[in-house]
Amino acid sequence: MNKNNFPFKKRENPMDMRATTADEEAAPVRVKYTATMERELRKRVKIAAIKKGVVFSQFIEEAVIEKLNREGF
Repeated sequence: MNKNNFPFKKRENPMDMRATTADEEAAPVRVKYTATMERELRKRVKIAAIKKGVVFSQFIEEAVIEKLNREGF
């Protein structure tokens, strides 16, 4: 079948970088880390994060920032 006679219109690929029209903002540089903690503490943090509606890592980050501010760092 000839390409020009194809009965359907081709859709744009939403993942195509050329099709992106929104201005992209530079994401802050983030560093991956690993933390070891008691299993029960991890469970409590995960439950609290879910109840607050944030991901685990965001909850941890907010808690660390809060503690640093509270202690004057």
